[in-house]
Amino acid sequence: MFGKIHEIYSSISGEGISQGVPTVFVRFAGCSLRCGKTESKSLWCDTSYALGPNQGETKTVSNIMDEIETLDKNHGYQILLTGGEPLEGKNRDLSITIAQTIFSYRTKHGKPYPASRVETNGSEKITLDPFFIFTMDYKLPGSGMENRMDSENFQILEKRHNSLDEIKFVVRDRIDFERSIEVIREQKIQTNILYSPVHGEVDAKELVEWIKIDNPPKCRLSLQIHKVLWGNQKGV
Repeated sequence: MFGKIHEIYSSISGEGISQGVPTVFVRFAGCSLRCGKTESKSLWCDTSYALGPNQGETKTVSNIMDEIETLDKNHGYQILLTGGEPLEGKNRDLSITIAQTIFSYRTKHGKPYPASRVETNGSEKITLDPFFIFTMDYKLPGSGMENRMDSENFQILEKRHNSLDEIKFVVRDRIDFERSIEVIREQKIQTNILYSPVHGEVDAKELVEWIKIDNPPKCRLSLQIHKVLWGNQKGV
């Protein structure tokens, strides 16, 4: 089994409830969404360099596991599968195999972070598998991609009932925020909720004020700490 991998590197988790945790990132190449791209506004994806399916190197499971072990010899880092989109097309089978392998080893040997975290864009079906933890985007109207969201994922998250799962809303404007509140109420969401502002389009302090007023359950502001530390660079 093989797939297209854009990069594998170690850093700290930059956002969400695992922010600051030492992490090995496995970034897949290829994503069919183009968030934020409209007639008047530009693409906002911060990993646009990995959107194309050929923007990566072909690697086998063995190649990937060897690289992870080189970066994490003591098997103590969180493993994060991201993209691109790790659940799209052939990436999905590769993600499952990687996560199963890590889960089996770490469970057997009592290592931390046995389940791999998956950052997924909301258009691909998530699973009940215990070897995954999900950070799932829900694309709001400002992304132009809301019609691609798989609403069944909300029911799957409820069945998973995993205290580490997250739903992320990236907010472009007030319309986006109000839509997020509708989604939370319609779906009766009890999963951890992350709010992130689109850089340069909504002030994080303004987003905080909106959050304070509506105060959705289990929500938090999530800023990208890796950009604070290193700026908008790859591989950090």
